[in-house]
Amino acid sequence: MRWADVPYATQVKARLDSMLPDRIPQAFLWKGPEGVGKTAAAWMVSKALLCPHAEGGEPCHACSTCQRVDRLEHPNLLILPPVGGKVPLEEGVQRLRAALVENPFLSLSEWEMLLPDAKGNLSIGVDMARRLQESLSLTNPDGSWRIVWFWHAETLTRQAANALLKLVEEPSERVLFIFLTHQAEMLPITLRSRCQVWYFPPLSKEKLEGLIGSKLSASQWSLSEGSYSRLRRLREASMEKYIQALQSWLRSLLEEGGDSAPAIEELLRAPQLSEILVMGAILIREHPRLTPAQKAVGMDTLLRVAEEIEANIQPALLLWEATLFLRAQWARPSFLWEWLLV
Repeated sequence: MRWADVPYATQVKARLDSMLPDRIPQAFLWKGPEGVGKTAAAWMVSKALLCPHAEGGEPCHACSTCQRVDRLEHPNLLILPPVGGKVPLEEGVQRLRAALVENPFLSLSEWEMLLPDAKGNLSIGVDMARRLQESLSLTNPDGSWRIVWFWHAETLTRQAANALLKLVEEPSERVLFIFLTHQAEMLPITLRSRCQVWYFPPLSKEKLEGLIGSKLSASQWSLSEGSYSRLRRLREASMEKYIQALQSWLRSLLEEGGDSAPAIEELLRAPQLSEILVMGAILIREHPRLTPAQKAVGMDTLLRVAEEIEANIQPALLLWEATLFLRAQWARPSFLWEWLLV
């Protein structure tokens, strides 16, 4: 991992340099959309703080400490991932380390696919928080930094968040907590108030093109919404046919007598149907022929269906209900749609 791998490296490194050596807060809350480089930034900040040969915010990259941080295996770098089902914490940590080394922009849905038994039940529970307390209560013999990542901190249970309050407010010396989240509002205000908050905005088209090394098509830029992890999935060969099926389905809803069945059959084969429906909401938002009210109804319908699919409600039934509902709504006279905006 190098600063060149971090999309917002210039801003993050400048802020880190301004805090060194003795103005590092006890806790960061880094929020922003998935896939914009929060984990990569935490990785490099951790490396800079742990490297004994670092100059300012620049680690040496050559020592054994840097190499262990590159593998996410340094004993003073503690990572708490959301797990569930029968996956023990130690196994979850090992799996996440391997997955992040392969892909630092790993999304929560991709992580969930690596833990199929835990689908819909991922969380950072109170047992993890208590084990963290025990670990940090041990003496730190060399006095170096101990850094804790709460990866997807929005999955913290209420009990876990409450158990962390005193630990974050009065940490041991040279302990840094980094809460990484795309839903900061899910964390209790009592915990958020103890953190220094940084916002990571969606990536610009130029940054995304720099990461992939090529130009983006208009649809890729629109559907990615500034997320590199989503863009990577959009560019997968297996995803292309599902995006085409999504476009065919939406097109059939606008055509009189349109046949939605083939597109629905294809969509039902998609491994991440809920995410594809979220992309469908983006396509509706950008559609030039739909009125604002039609867009509102369409986006709301697809986002609701995506949530219900995540809750394991029958996807075939949901897609056909959405088909009938939207076809009826979008066929209404436009003056009625505009009236709904009043």
